[in-house]
Amino acid sequence: MSLHDQEAFLKSIHPFELLTHKELTRAVNSMDIAYYKKDQVLISPNHISEFLYLIIKGEVGEYHKDELIKVYHNSNTFDADSLIYDKTEDTFTVLEELICFEMKKEDFKSLLDSNDAFKEFYISDLANKIQSAKQKEYTTQMSGFMIARIVDSYLHAPCIVNADTPIMEALHKMEEIKTNCILVKDSDGCGIVTDSILRKHILYNDYDKNGPIGPIALRPIITLEHDDFLFNALLAFTKNSIKRIIITKDGEILGVLEQLDLLSYFANHTYLVAVQIKKATSIEELKLASHDFINIIKKLHDKGTKVEYISKLIAELNEKVYEKLYEMIVPDELATNACLIVMGSEGRKEQMLKTDQDNALIIKNGVDVAQYEKCMKEFTKTLIEFGFPECEGNIMVSNEYWRKSFDDFKNEILRWLEAPNKDDYMNLAIFFDSIAVAGDVKLLDELKDIIYENVKDKDVFLANFAKAALLFETPIGMFTKLISTNDQIDMKKGGIFPIVQGIRSLALEEGIRETNTNNRIRLLAKANVLDKEFANIVEEAFDTLLNLRLKERLKAIGHEEDANNFIDVQNLNDMEADLLKDSFKIVNKFKNFLSHHFKISMVG
Repeated sequence: MSLHDQEAFLKSIHPFELLTHKELTRAVNSMDIAYYKKDQVLISPNHISEFLYLIIKGEVGEYHKDELIKVYHNSNTFDADSLIYDKTEDTFTVLEELICFEMKKEDFKSLLDSNDAFKEFYISDLANKIQSAKQKEYTTQMSGFMIARIVDSYLHAPCIVNADTPIMEALHKMEEIKTNCILVKDSDGCGIVTDSILRKHILYNDYDKNGPIGPIALRPIITLEHDDFLFNALLAFTKNSIKRIIITKDGEILGVLEQLDLLSYFANHTYLVAVQIKKATSIEELKLASHDFINIIKKLHDKGTKVEYISKLIAELNEKVYEKLYEMIVPDELATNACLIVMGSEGRKEQMLKTDQDNALIIKNGVDVAQYEKCMKEFTKTLIEFGFPECEGNIMVSNEYWRKSFDDFKNEILRWLEAPNKDDYMNLAIFFDSIAVAGDVKLLDELKDIIYENVKDKDVFLANFAKAALLFETPIGMFTKLISTNDQIDMKKGGIFPIVQGIRSLALEEGIRETNTNNRIRLLAKANVLDKEFANIVEEAFDTLLNLRLKERLKAIGHEEDANNFIDVQNLNDMEADLLKDSFKIVNKFKNFLSHHFKISMVG
């Protein structure tokens, strides 16, 4: 192998691509090729290594107390930890005759000292190692846009006046500052006056242009902190259909972020799709707007955007479609007397590609439920035409079980909690994840209150509820070998569902109202239910599983299996396979935590 080939080989292995050209050359020059026979012990607690090994051919097993815990093969390195900490509790033995590069301990440590990113990979915890590996595999993960903060973008100088300021005086000040909106302060906080508000009140409502500006200011205003992510600003623009957000620093107004300036950071037409949904005047126009979602998902995924961010953005767009369709189909007098909710993965904001519908309608007491039957069946039929498949379990507003009065839902929830069967646990789980998308939101809030009030101190119920997370075996066996059937692994059963259900169970126990799994994990860590480091690795594992599933689904678009939960292990490269193995190991640790926390072994 020439020096050039050796350098190219080394650069293809994470984290060596983080080295500068000079450091990479130094690394290549410091390496020698070595050969070892099968069964030879390279490292042990009594024999600390003097080399970092990089496998060219062959396999090495890592044993902990005579148990084989990991197998290293082509392009893998080992054992940096023993070089860094001068100790190990494990033994490394050649399983198949080995050809490898060896880098001396002092040369390896020299690279650690000269390159912080390289060093960080080897000394970081498991969560950070998974993140670092993702940055290699998804080369644009957390790209410039994703790590950009609001303060990094262009902010317009704020024009701030008191509520009693005459309109013309405020306009002159706005002109001096060269901005296009006026922020109005009074004892109740802050409001905003834009060009459209001025036209409406002065040109059409004959408001005195020399009168005080306070009465025409629009409230409330949308604010974000200056160090928040730009992506969260995009979510706010999309959700609220607004053109500007007020940026604060420690509660004080810093400037104004304009939607057009944000879009200069963002290369796709997400905001335009949201506007198309808002302005749609027919079901056909709404349908056309919703068809652009798959292109948005593909573009974001290609850029390495985290699945959590993609799913939240698509969830905001989906909610707008649901809300608009509800307005179009349901007469006004009926729409305000009910609450349309989405449940399950939609309620958790974790559904991206259009999979089964999970929705329900809560109707105010005293209102004739039968009035909603025709329009709700039309609602379900139209969503199917939009590409949202019919739910196999019939969990849709077209089904009268999921379309009933507040009191009927209340009674059903109490029954789920008092004498549940298998289906009742599932129904409570998907309902617990619900969010309101149209109509009277208070109806859902009050039903959620009933759940929280009646689940307190129900230890046996919560243990049985959490037990569902343990139903499926994690597809990883001895020697961290992935277990597949015809090279297929069910990602939902194998890892996604155990995390979702386990975190959902902990959130139910703690009375956490957040529905998104990632946000629930963070709140559970904040409440000290989960250790912060453990919460981080669970969240990283969850993101990895979702990311690999989405990658496979995007490949399958247009085929019959495009919405399934399986991935083909033959499609995984070495980095992805390692990420998947690490994630499944974390899933098993999380399952053990759940068993202990809920004392699941003590329930039948």
